Amino acid sequence: MVNPGKPSGACELCRKRRIKCDEEKPTCSYCRKKQVPCCFPKSAFEVAWRDQNEVASKAVRRRLNAREKADSDAEPSSTQLVTRQSFHVPSVLPQDYEDYAITFFFTSYLLPSTLPDHQRGFLGCLYPVWTRAAPSSPLRPAMNAVAQALLEAWSFLNPNSPQSLAGSHYAQGVAAVRRQLLNGEDIDDDVLLATLLLDMYDGIRSFCGARPHESPHVRGSAALIENRRKLPINSKTSQGTLLGVRSRIVGDALKKGEPVSTNVLSWTTSTQNSPRTPELELEAINVEVANLQVAALGLNSSSPGMAALASQLLASAKELDQRLVSWTATMPEKWVPYCILDLETIPPSVRDAGLYQNHCTIHRSIWTADTLNGHCCSRIKTGLVTLACLEHVDDPAADITRLNTRTTIQDLADTICASVAYHLGDRTEPRRIDDKDIQYPQIRDIPTPEEHYVTAAAYGGMFLMKRFVELLALGPLLRAGQQQWILGQMGRIKKIYLARPA
Repeated sequence: MVNPGKPSGACELCRKRRIKCDEEKPTCSYCRKKQVPCCFPKSAFEVAWRDQNEVASKAVRRRLNAREKADSDAEPSSTQLVTRQSFHVPSVLPQDYEDYAITFFFTSYLLPSTLPDHQRGFLGCLYPVWTRAAPSSPLRPAMNAVAQALLEAWSFLNPNSPQSLAGSHYAQGVAAVRRQLLNGEDIDDDVLLATLLLDMYDGIRSFCGARPHESPHVRGSAALIENRRKLPINSKTSQGTLLGVRSRIVGDALKKGEPVSTNVLSWTTSTQNSPRTPELELEAINVEVANLQVAALGLNSSSPGMAALASQLLASAKELDQRLVSWTATMPEKWVPYCILDLETIPPSVRDAGLYQNHCTIHRSIWTADTLNGHCCSRIKTGLVTLACLEHVDDPAADITRLNTRTTIQDLADTICASVAYHLGDRTEPRRIDDKDIQYPQIRDIPTPEEHYVTAAAYGGMFLMKRFVELLALGPLLRAGQQQWILGQMGRIKKIYLARPA
């Protein structure tokens, strides 16, 4: 019979030889006596995954073989259409869960896009670096940590729980990066990507734990870049990795109100051969927006030269906002969102789930939607600087400028809220990542693209949550009831993704 009690904590060798293990760590007495490596399970969760005896293992194999035989007997003829199901999360995780998690990560988060104009930051550089990374590379445990955390989250196991296996891979990744630095080894693309993946893992845990993401690894990646610059950055992958690090640094600075160092600005010279995509052009403006935010913090004091500083910052804010407006005129035409105003054309389930002001927008992809929402947030930041400066300048047109700026901020906040239906569809509870029954708003009779079912589920909630946090900071600048609506949608996202403190 299968032992229903607590799984054994014996080491691998004692289990294999069926002898009693004293479970003394790090090396049990038997392995110490035989002078052989002693390997214990990594966690209690891993112990629970092991077969309790050979009888249970054989029974499982018999059932699987019977199922495969039944499937082969029912094989369709060559004239029949074969429908291949997309990758999904199983109800019971398999024994080779690490390989399964990596496959899930690649198929659901890295490879679903078929559109050539999608820029996904450092994620677009992962696959070629992963395929050639050495077994000892820190990229491997870092990738395992992210893949495990995502697979656990979609299996309704919070990555913050003690049963999570992702934490051990994360610790191995951090140790591997430190070891490589202490050994004085070259900082190659795999090390840089490993630090970004470790930051991504922290972000996943923060999202699933319903807490702010502190991004501790972003600062470390900037220091690594300085060492990385000693090596040539000629390949497309190396330049993409460098730009991915810069994107994370700029985004983190915008979120936290911190300056972007001049060292980051100098990296542009190393990526001159990279195509100037709309994302990179917007990022260059965002560097100046981040530094403008920091400069505006000095307006809180009451020094005599405050009016002069406010006038200077006001001119900078207006100039940056104009550049942000001009940026929309240079982006690809396909990026322009489509606004649905006819309420009857929006599925009733989408309307019931939470539609803002009876309209919504449809975007080229989930990534372009986030880029445009980020653009709105950048314009909101320049507007906030403008309002702060107007309190310190003597300008007869200040009242009109203040009113226009408040109106612009409100319109930008409305634009972000209008994208919620595109990100979430009619989801109000946990669903499978490849669920095709989810309803999304669509343009007339054009069906929802196949990839959107996966990408919206994978990224939609996380993308929206970070924008909502910024909108809530506007407080009284939002229209009446909008703050409560945003809080309600944040609660909806937490329910969909089971985001809760462990």
